[in-house]
Amino acid sequence: MIRSQAYAEFCNTHAGRYIHHVPFQDEAILSGDTLEVTIPELHKTGYKVDLEFWHGERKPCCPPECASPETA
Repeated sequence: MIRSQAYAEFCNTHAGRYIHHVPFQDEAILSGDTLEVTIPELHKTGYKVDLEFWHGERKPCCPPECASPETA
C-alpha cells in the first residue's frame, strides 16, 4: 500500500477495523478487463478516482505475497 496511514484511517472510519489488502492476479486483472469495468463504476460513485494509484495494476505482484482468487 502506497498510503498505508490514509488507508488505515479510511478502514477505521468506514469499517471500524483495518481491512487487509490481499491482492491476487487472474487473467481479467492481467489483461486489463477488470480495470475497464472497475474504473467507470468508481467514477459513477461521484468520488474522485486518482488514476495515479491505478497505474501499473496490470503488472503481476511479487509471489508468494499474491494470493490466488481461491484464497483471497
